[in-house]
Amino acid sequence: MDISTILGLISLVIFLVGGVATKQIPLFLFNMHAIFVVMGGMSVAMLINTPMKHLLKAVSGFFLIFNEGDTVTPQKMIPVLVNLAEQCRMRGLAAFKEADPKVGNGFLLRAASAALEYSDHNFVKQVMEQEINQGADEFNEVINVYRTMGILAPMFGLLGTLIGIVGVLKDLANPESVGPAMAVAITSAFYGIFFANVFCVPVAGKLRSRLWMEVRVKAMILDGVLEIMKGSLPLVVERRLQSYLA
Repeated sequence: MDISTILGLISLVIFLVGGVATKQIPLFLFNMHAIFVVMGGMSVAMLINTPMKHLLKAVSGFFLIFNEGDTVTPQKMIPVLVNLAEQCRMRGLAAFKEADPKVGNGFLLRAASAALEYSDHNFVKQVMEQEINQGADEFNEVINVYRTMGILAPMFGLLGTLIGIVGVLKDLANPESVGPAMAVAITSAFYGIFFANVFCVPVAGKLRSRLWMEVRVKAMILDGVLEIMKGSLPLVVERRLQSYLA
């Protein structure tokens, strides 16, 4: 589990509960007008703006913020690749067949299979780099869902405020209703800004760090496989991969 994500969520709950309990966050901030305009408007805009497959991937991708990804860190990848290099040194490239299919979300096995099928390491590099780039582009589309939501939410918050102000102006003849109505209207802006900065922007940032780590690990795996194809000693493979830890 990602400790920073868990601590952030716990802090948010403490902040909200403590704010309401101490009356620093007034209860009138919770109203259906703001929720309807901000969340409803943003949902409609996202459906129009984004293909459904990317929206569905964004929903499943959200849960990645809770996964620290210990199984795919560069530190843990070096022993795996060095061991594979030792096996290939003793038994030849046929040892690639025993590559762990779980390492790097299956990327190690795919790179090893390509190395077995094609003896040209330049071709293998080109093919696998293409896979890395396409995977990164696809993941970026998921991140862009949250980035776009972070832009739209404050805009719909402002729109909700404008709608509320229009309603206030229509009822200026009743001075007693102006204050409460204005308070409700302005809460829409609060909802939009709050949702964008507490949910959308942090999730996009955390997913971006996950993408950076995934690309880094895949590049590391590819370099290791290419070095093994060249017949490099396990010690050389290890030294080559240690550059990723700098």
